[in-house]
Amino acid sequence: MSQLEHLAKRVLDTGGSEVEWALREELRRVSEPTELRKLAERFYAEPEVSVPTFERLLELAPEDLLARVELGFVYFLMGEDGEANRQLEKARVLDPENVQVLTLEAALARDPAEKIRLYRRILQKDPQNDVARGKLHELGAPP
Repeated sequence: MSQLEHLAKRVLDTGGSEVEWALREELRRVSEPTELRKLAERFYAEPEVSVPTFERLLELAPEDLLARVELGFVYFLMGEDGEANRQLEKARVLDPENVQVLTLEAALARDPAEKIRLYRRILQKDPQNDVARGKLHELGAPP
């Protein structure tokens, strides 16, 4: 287990600002985006770890569209729509028609008609997209 993983587990097990600070310090020492991506993906559902990890990854690779969208989804799942929207705006600059960007946009949309429009646009780009199909079904709209 790497030092990063050990600290990440300590953050989850014990919490506290001291351990979170130690994790952030260790993250600052990492200069390899691949290592950060692995950690962020492993602890995706744990925002105490994934948020600072994605933030560090984006410091190193601000054009990393997938990391930007994933961080937006973490914020969305935390109920922090303002932060999620900020990440969405940055992702739109990189590629406004990317399926993952459109998926985050649809998740954040408040108007059901806008959600339906976005999910249909996703299906135009990716006809096999199960998320868009499922969401359209939930909204009672045909693909």
